[in-house]
Amino acid sequence: MSGVVVFSSYVEKLKGKKIELKGERMDILREHPLAYDLSSERLTDELPWQKTEEFVPVMFELWNELKEKMLPRFETRKSRCEEDDMLQGIVSMIAVFYWIKGERIQTLEWEHIKQETFPVAPINWTERLEFILLKPTQYHCFIQLDELYTELKKQYGKYEALKKIRQKR
Repeated sequence: MSGVVVFSSYVEKLKGKKIELKGERMDILREHPLAYDLSSERLTDELPWQKTEEFVPVMFELWNELKEKMLPRFETRKSRCEEDDMLQGIVSMIAVFYWIKGERIQTLEWEHIKQETFPVAPINWTERLEFILLKPTQYHCFIQLDELYTELKKQYGKYEALKKIRQKR
């Protein structure tokens, strides 16, 4: 099965998941990473693409939770992680790309997503995510996704710092 098919089937699964979540943004995003983007009603007073400085760090925190959940699976060389955990990490990262851009997710079609230009994104992110999508349960793909998150977090920090400097001028 190709990576695009894996991605698309996970996205369809998320679209079919009922969004009736209320409460803390962390709980909402933990349960459904695209809840804000796919919901027809407001889940909280703030929207992620309008309050990136509040929501993006939550997504980084959620990745750390997912990472801690997956790490024990890799302690034995034969173990693999759950595919849905990795796909949740990928979908969450794509949501962050759009939110930093100041938009809700415009499309969930991989071919359109990889054509987008984002103000903050790791180098060669499309090729790297396509590589991960080919075998998302394998350790080296997990490491690659973690590296993408590390790079994204650094770039986002720089982006926010420069944005604050520009606002002061």
